[in-house]
Amino acid sequence: MPEFSEKLVTILLGLFFLLTIYVNLNTLYYVVLTIFGFGKAKRDYPLIEDETRFLILVAAHNEEKVIGSTIDNLKKIQYRKDLFDIYIVNDNSTDRTGAICEEKGVKYINTGEKQFPREGVGKPAGLQYALRFLGFEKLKEQYDCLMILDADNHVDPHILQELNSQYIGKGKPEAIQTYLDSKNSANSLSLGYSMSYYITNRFFQLAKYRLGLPNAIGGTGFIVRLDYLMKHGGFRFHSLTEDLELEMEIVKDNGRILWNHFARVYDEKPEDFKVSIKQRTRWSQGHWYVAFTNLKPFLKKLLTEKGKMKILDQLVYLFGMARAVQMTIVVIGIVAATIFSLATRNTELLSTAGERLLYLIFGASLISLVLFIYQLLICMYYAIKMDTNHKFRFFSMSVSVFYYAYTFIYAQVMGLLKWKQQHTWVKTDHNKTARENP
Repeated sequence: MPEFSEKLVTILLGLFFLLTIYVNLNTLYYVVLTIFGFGKAKRDYPLIEDETRFLILVAAHNEEKVIGSTIDNLKKIQYRKDLFDIYIVNDNSTDRTGAICEEKGVKYINTGEKQFPREGVGKPAGLQYALRFLGFEKLKEQYDCLMILDADNHVDPHILQELNSQYIGKGKPEAIQTYLDSKNSANSLSLGYSMSYYITNRFFQLAKYRLGLPNAIGGTGFIVRLDYLMKHGGFRFHSLTEDLELEMEIVKDNGRILWNHFARVYDEKPEDFKVSIKQRTRWSQGHWYVAFTNLKPFLKKLLTEKGKMKILDQLVYLFGMARAVQMTIVVIGIVAATIFSLATRNTELLSTAGERLLYLIFGASLISLVLFIYQLLICMYYAIKMDTNHKFRFFSMSVSVFYYAYTFIYAQVMGLLKWKQQHTWVKTDHNKTARENP
């Protein structure tokens, strides 16, 4: 019996060690990536005359609280008026969203008229309806790029100038994602969202752009080439995260997704815990669905095609657990290794191999912990200093990031358990009509 117990403990330690190594490698990869996020962001394209034709679709479902201010903001866009059109996608609203669009003199599409069958659920279904309403295949003759915004979004006045210049200067890529900023950061939760976005914008998005790796599409504030989108059936997606699904389709087609650090979209971050959990559970559900359904084609692509680094990067991104989950594993590794080592010091429960595994788990976990602290402290401070007007408040910002990250664990687990359920869209309510001072 003691021999059996010894083997069982050794096997369990071995499995945990493999998990620790996975976390270690994942963390190390992203730490190496952060190196390329330092330094002043510089345009690598010239600013040119307005040329690209943009169709802007604003997804809106019962958004009477914010749609008016969003329309006012979009009217301030500085770009040739004959080169872009704005349509509010009034998606089955039962409030005054449509009436406000009429009062503001902006064009809108009412999906409640049901001129076309519903394709999918939630936001992408509304966008697909709008594309059908506007002519679908004929759209690529009128416009070059489609820009997607949410009803609460405000944008920089020069956003289209920047996107036009980068789009032309970089050889018309399939998609470009703009800098995702925040309208609000008043409480710990919304501040945590904001800090997470700031770190991601610089040390994930900008870093990947500098390395020539595919950038992530963030759900709003991005443009996609219309001929590419129409070729793939428009916004007919199967998951609750149409942005991630579109991103993977572009990567599988060897397309390019670029990052623009100089054009910003400001969106409202949730301040209510329940609202946030629902939103992040939806994100996680969609993420795991896209991860599992793309594993086989990506592995095949990895074995048979060039550009393996881009594919590996996407696989790491798809199957990288939330940072809080990884940090929890690391802390468990350190604590468990310490306790187990002390508890079995004078017993024969642990074999020689088991003792070695304990030391390896402790060492690997300690390395990951140091790297996590670097990402939290150094990267957060640098991103805030370089890219925002926030004053660095170590305690409140650190607490908010931990709060945001650790409450993501529940969403990750629930999303994993419900990854096959992609038929229920949970709307996030908005009420912020202006950007708050940081």
